[in-house]
Amino acid sequence: MNALRLLPRRIFAFVARDFRLFVSYRMQFFLRIISVLAVVTTFFFISKIFAGFTDPQFSQWRDPLASWLTGLAVLNYFMTGFSSLANSIRQEQMQGTLESVLLTPINLPTVIVASSAWDFLETTFFSFLYLFFGRVFFGVQFRGSFILAIAFLLLTTVVLACLGIVSASFAMVFKRGDPFAIFLGAGSALFSGVFFPTQLLKTYAGPRLGNISLLLPATHGLDGIRQVLIEGHGLGQVTRPLFILLGFLLVLLPFSLWVFGRAVRRAKREGSLIQY
Repeated sequence: MNALRLLPRRIFAFVARDFRLFVSYRMQFFLRIISVLAVVTTFFFISKIFAGFTDPQFSQWRDPLASWLTGLAVLNYFMTGFSSLANSIRQEQMQGTLESVLLTPINLPTVIVASSAWDFLETTFFSFLYLFFGRVFFGVQFRGSFILAIAFLLLTTVVLACLGIVSASFAMVFKRGDPFAIFLGAGSALFSGVFFPTQLLKTYAGPRLGNISLLLPATHGLDGIRQVLIEGHGLGQVTRPLFILLGFLLVLLPFSLWVFGRAVRRAKREGSLIQY
């Protein structure tokens, strides 16, 4: 009970620290805003190549710009969920503060949540810009329940964060992010349907390569979000991707926490927390 009462204060302490570091680089902040606008503008003109595209097999891609902007906004969350904790652990190692953090009475779940809190706040802002610029400057229309879409986004992000915890465990023990993280991160961008329909993988790359997308949580999360925001589906029509994501969560959450706990105990036992 005491840990739950102190959780908001502990998260705020981590966020305040990261915010002070962030505001010291104001030019980088404005350059990122400009880069988001440049990306949205580029995809707007590319989308004009596909004007009139009405293949019923690809109902989510009738407005390619809406599909791309949704994919890019969601991809930001996916990559943050997957890499945030590992990057935070690596930064603490290089600054020599990891040992101090882990030797405090703060429990592991609090460390995991607090270390990633600022990254998610920052990602929320820049992901929103994709949709905001698309709506204001290029008239992109989104429909359906935004609450349901946010629920899908949060669920998918938590699932990918579980994989990020496993990646952080490698960083804790081996002082490097695991190679699997690179393939999973790139695979989520390439095979989960961010830039093109996943059906094309089976058509042109064969069923074996095409089925890779089904193994990625990002595929089902993005499919559910697009069904809601682009096709206007309700909860009863998106139960399949929802239950698949819940299945991923039930397996990965306890496994990832177990792996991370063992990694921390090993690093403490070996006295390698201050090494990088």
